[in-house]
Order: sequence, then C-alpha cells, then structure tokens
Amino acid sequence: MCGILLRFSRSSNLEIDNDYTFQSAKQLVSERGTDYQNLIHIPANNGVASLYSSVLSIRSPFTQQPLRSELYTVQFNGELYNKETRDKNDGHWILELLNDYDDIFKVVGTLEGEFAYTILAHRENKIYFGKDQLGKKSLAYTVIDGTLYISSCIPDVPTRTSFHECKNLSMYIFDMETSEIVVLPFKDNDYFPKEYSVSDVRDIEIYQPLISQIVESLTSAVCTRTNNIHTLNTSIAKYAILFSGGIDCSILASLAAKTSPAGTIIDLLNVSFYNPRTKTLPQNTPDRKLGIQNWENLRKMYPSIRFQLVEVDVTYEEYMDHKEKVKQLIYPNDTEMDLSIAIAFYFASRGKGFSRINANEKIPYESTCKVLLSGLGADELFGGYTRHERFFTPISNIRKKQDKSTVPETVDANLYHLLQQELQKDLSNLWIRNLSRDDKVIACWSKEVRYPFLDTHFINYATSVPLSLKLHYDPQSGDITRKWTLRHVADQLDMGWVSNEAKRAIQFGAKSAKMEAGSGKMKGTDKLA
Repeated sequence: MCGILLRFSRSSNLEIDNDYTFQSAKQLVSERGTDYQNLIHIPANNGVASLYSSVLSIRSPFTQQPLRSELYTVQFNGELYNKETRDKNDGHWILELLNDYDDIFKVVGTLEGEFAYTILAHRENKIYFGKDQLGKKSLAYTVIDGTLYISSCIPDVPTRTSFHECKNLSMYIFDMETSEIVVLPFKDNDYFPKEYSVSDVRDIEIYQPLISQIVESLTSAVCTRTNNIHTLNTSIAKYAILFSGGIDCSILASLAAKTSPAGTIIDLLNVSFYNPRTKTLPQNTPDRKLGIQNWENLRKMYPSIRFQLVEVDVTYEEYMDHKEKVKQLIYPNDTEMDLSIAIAFYFASRGKGFSRINANEKIPYESTCKVLLSGLGADELFGGYTRHERFFTPISNIRKKQDKSTVPETVDANLYHLLQQELQKDLSNLWIRNLSRDDKVIACWSKEVRYPFLDTHFINYATSVPLSLKLHYDPQSGDITRKWTLRHVADQLDMGWVSNEAKRAIQFGAKSAKMEAGSGKMKGTDKLA
C-alpha cells in the first residue's frame, strides 16, 4: 500500500518547500506508508511534476515508488489480485504492461483489485489518475491557479473545499499544456469494467446449491486477501479482522480459520467507547459483549487457530484528543454519523488495547498487523439495512395482525423492484459513503484494509442472487429476514450461534455515537460543527 501525492506546476521554480498545500498533504500521506518515502521532480512541458510516495511494504519483493520508465512514471496504492501478480510487485507489473501495450486505457482496464493510481505519460504531456471499479481507495484532486494537486488525503488548508474526491468508474486526464481535466466515464471505453448491476430476479426454487457457491466464492476472496502477506515474525498475527462479533465479520473469521494451517494467529479488533452521556463503560457495550461471546465460539470451533481478541477501550478524553484529526481526515464527509463511524474504525485499526486470555483475564497488547479485513459490503449486497426492510414493513404489519389461517395476500412485485433499486444505489454509492472515508482513517496508522465481500468475482455472483433470498419476506407469518442468504451461509458453516444475530451499526454497538453532553437529540445527518 502507498500514499500518493502529485503536484504539477507551470513554474519551473520548484517552490515545493513554500507550498503550504503540498507540505500539509505530504504530512498526511507520509503516515500512510512508514516503510519508505520518496520525492522526485520531473521536468515536463515548461513546468515541473513533483511526485511524493509513501510505501507500506506488505509482500515481497519490496519496491520503491514512484516507478519510472522512459515513457511513464507510475504511483500505485493498493493491492492487485490478477493471477499474473502473485510473484511480482503490483507497481512493476503495471509499468511492464504500460511499456508493452503503450495503451493506458487497456492497462487500467486489466487491473483487478483495490487501488488508486497516477500515471504520468511523458510523451503525451498528460497525467492520468483514478480508482478501481468500486472506488475502494481514497484519492482527491484540485487545480488551484493552474497548479494540479492529486492526493490520497485532503489537507486541512484554506483551499481544501476546492478538492474533489475522485469518483469510481471514471478516469481523470489532466493536460499539462492547457491545465484542463477531462473525466472519462468507464462506460465510454470498452477496455474498462462496467458498473455492477443488481439482478431483478425475484426467486429461485432450489436455494441450497446457491448457498454452497456463495461459501466457495467468499472463501476464495478471503484466501486471496490473506495468502500473500509477507512477515518475518511468525509469532505474531499476519492480519487482523475488524470484529464486532456480528455475522459478517464472524463469517470472515471462520473462513480465514478454515483455510489456515494449525497455529495461525488471527487478531480480532473489537472497539468500544466510554460514553459519558449514556454512562456506558466499554465492557458493557453490545459489541464488546457479543465480541467476547463469539470469540469464545470461534475458539471452540477452531481449537488449532489462535484467535486473539483485542479489546480496544477508548476513553472520553482520548476521543476528544483525536476527534479533530478524524474530522479532518474524513473530509468531505462531514456528518455526525460519518464521525461516529469513522472514529470507531480509527481507534479499532490502531489496535492498541488488551488481549483477552480467558473470561476473567486480559493483558496489555498492541496489534502490529499491517492488513485488516473488513466485512463492508455484506449489508449492501444482501439487504442488511432498515431501509431495505421498510419496503415490506406495511404488508408485514398487516399480515401479523391477521388470522394466520387465512390466505395471505400476493406480494406486489413492485416491492422487489424498489428493493432492487435501493440495493443498486447502495452499491453505486459505496465509494463516497464508506470506502474513501474508511480508507483514510485506517491508512493513517500505516495499515491497509481489504474487503472480501467486495471481491470482483464475489460481487458478480452476489448481485445475481434472487432478491427474495437477500431480504426474505414470509407471506404466511409476515416475518422479514434481512441478509437471509448470509444467515444460511452461517448455518452451513455450523455457525448457528451467529446466524440469527441482528444487524447493529458500529456507532451504536461500540457506543461511539452521541458521545458529548447535550448531543442526545442530534441526528446522524446533522453537519459537524
């Protein structure tokens, strides 16, 4: 993983040391990759391109950035899962393809994974930049008085409102001669992948083979994200899981254990806050109680795997000390809900707390894992939110009041159409609602987050699952079951202890929402002060 910062100025005088925007962004970008930092200057078209990269080395071979050839200079942040990269450095492979194909569109369209990039094309006098198909990594840009800035982090400077987060499904092309930016939608070029499309298929007669295929596909996604992590110290965990104890992260933990050799260590990061408004202690939050319960269940299920439950307790004072930094990191996301979610991931990913030994004993511990797995995407793909359920709530309420011996009404097909539209919108908006925000608060600790549920092949399969198997409405009883498919996945994995667990947002499970006195009436959509 890397941090990306690029500046192109018409002036041949570097002026970098006095550029407050560049220096402020550089400080943030440096935190993302603590293994190596490098700044280079490239004369280009009566100007200078200054490229700064910070590198977090996760797998061999270690490679410095930016990467250069006669034709191109590349900055790459993320992880590729193309089979050709298994024994190669991702950035080197991209540069090889660029030199071989001499076609930037074709190369970027070939990439599969979680990434952001800049490509300086020397011959064309253009700079290409953007993200993967879903927009899993943060990358923002602005042009101020003809000077281009591209950065993994938006600096806290007076001009920060001019920065724009790069959209997914788009390539940005900056012309160094005219200082103009063209945005090329993926749909306008055949080399690029197209937007994921949620199927409108409503039902299926036999569902058990589908559940088995979901398990197989998700298992592959987990393995792909855990098998290539390089570490010299085998006595510590190679990766950690952001762990609330809920169904999504518990399934990931189970699949990781199922495919790991005996003796493997896996850190489970469980965060909880002391909330003075509600007088809730960290040990009494819903996520802490559920986390301990399902940590114990995982240990019983996989006795040869060493699960380390890392209890991250956040005091009110520590929350206040870090609050402003988190607000700055997540910009342009700027609501109370954004803060309460982001600050939970911020502290969880730091991994500093206590390792539980047994039900009554724990010791100080700090997780050093560079790679974290997240369950993000499960709710968006399989109908896990209240907004998905609400389409069926009126008919559910009516049916629950009726005599169950009566014949239930036929479900209006339009309800499934509305559900399909909502799921499509959730998937399309992941880049701005969650992914860019979460990447910034996790990467600031020089750690990389990976998303098995957002694996390309898994999404292609999950979007084809019939709607009634995502959010399941039982016309006889009137019951509504969110994430019906994943609950059956848990059952197939012999995880009955979590298959009926209700959805609980992290800000409520960890008690990071409404921390301050007088905030009880605040809404999640309220703007931050």
